[in-house]
Amino acid sequence: MQIEKLSDNWLFVRHAQRTIRAWLRQLRYFYFKRAWGGHANDGDEFQVAFSFTDRQDLINKVGQLGLTLNTIHEDFPKPAIGQPYPADEYNKFKNEIKQFTDIEQPGHSIIFGHKAFIWVQDHSIHISISGTRDDNRYEVTEDDFNVCIQLEKQFDNLGWAKTIDKSLEESICCLSQTKYPELYGEETTVLPKLNRL
Repeated sequence: MQIEKLSDNWLFVRHAQRTIRAWLRQLRYFYFKRAWGGHANDGDEFQVAFSFTDRQDLINKVGQLGLTLNTIHEDFPKPAIGQPYPADEYNKFKNEIKQFTDIEQPGHSIIFGHKAFIWVQDHSIHISISGTRDDNRYEVTEDDFNVCIQLEKQFDNLGWAKTIDKSLEESICCLSQTKYPELYGEETTVLPKLNRL
């Protein structure tokens, strides 16, 4: 069975293959996710997901990141399905966690002194890093990579290695060792062919 992949032309348009390989081979928790592009309106990011078992486990884990989950009161206005809203009005609504509709999504947050985007879905806490240098959330830089390295040390301290959610690897955009093993192995030098006389 052939594994679907992004083309090399798309993978390496913003960063050299050597740079991406260096990132992948040093990261232990985070994955590099290449944007799908086009109308998807997504961007490159480093991402990790940690599983949680229930509501209390979610609250505890988010608390270990130094965050408190906000409650959404029953009388707080919610957008009506199919109703268009101007952007400034729509931004006033709160994003709820699907499994716990009375809890607001963490969204843009600061964890261990670093900017991160945190989203809870499918019994996982997703942490995304991008835009560290210039708030451009659509591209990653070496600064973002360095934040990931620092956060991974914090995750070690929390003992979170055993709770990494590997389901991120199912995405074609996730440069995991499963889908892109060639980016994790040793670099090989291709020698020029000798001309025969």
